[in-house]
Amino acid sequence: MLAPSPLQPLTHPLAHAAGVRLYCKRDDLYAFDAGSPLQGNKVRKLWPYLSDPASLRGRRVVSFGGAFSNHLAALATAGLRFGFATRFIVRGEPVSNPVLDYLRAAGSELHFVSRSEYRRRHDEDYLRGLAIDTSDILIPEGGSTTASLGAVGKPFTETVDQLGEVPTYFCLSAGTGCTAAGIVDAASDYGSEIEVYPALKGDWMLGEIAAWLERPSEDILVRMIYDYTYGGYAKFPPHWRLNTPDGCLAKRADIGIAGLPPLEPVYTAKLFAGVMDRIAKGVYAPGSTLVILHTGGIY
Repeated sequence: MLAPSPLQPLTHPLAHAAGVRLYCKRDDLYAFDAGSPLQGNKVRKLWPYLSDPASLRGRRVVSFGGAFSNHLAALATAGLRFGFATRFIVRGEPVSNPVLDYLRAAGSELHFVSRSEYRRRHDEDYLRGLAIDTSDILIPEGGSTTASLGAVGKPFTETVDQLGEVPTYFCLSAGTGCTAAGIVDAASDYGSEIEVYPALKGDWMLGEIAAWLERPSEDILVRMIYDYTYGGYAKFPPHWRLNTPDGCLAKRADIGIAGLPPLEPVYTAKLFAGVMDRIAKGVYAPGSTLVILHTGGIY
């Protein structure tokens, strides 16, 4: 197991004015190699597989994702590190972009399919038609599995140990709800308020978290913050976009928080912008401790 990711204090005028203590749980630094796409909650989601890398060596891992998938970039990196082949079913046209170019350079086999065909990725007959056989290791889109819930929840318990107390609020972004479910489960006995900021439009995320935990939605102790999707998945203010010299980094956003590198705008920048806006609006009582989880990701 990797060492716990750092807990970094953040100094910001808004937090100072509101009288709150602000921290970032730097899971973007939770990686086998610094700056690697295999970082953050992608490592944690894949931990049921990566914890026994010898079982992967010489085999082929098959998975699914879009043209800017952090998950596929992480798996390709893991394949290079641990010695297994990767084959990816990619939604969309065979284009060139920094993530797809990285996958190609890593030796991954890419099979592009239409959106309608991609929706059949859970159909066993369809998978057989893709020549996915019993010797392949099939990992779901995003790497999210019930087996990974314990691993993705560890940032919360690591934070409690590092802080020496239970944070008043623990804030994180959500896409599939798997990481959020793991955090909610890990925090269930601590009394911290978990704030989840979905990166996609709609009020369905609570149901996804409940499904992961196999509990009714009304029994889930979480506050859903739906106000910072910025129009939907992968949509964000144009001024957030920064050019980067790193061919693996597709986009980055600088939202003015000192001490942090530019943030990926699909999930993390939305989360930080939302928390800072709520601090400015006086949502959090003076004396509160806020921890924002930076889950990592290259896009």
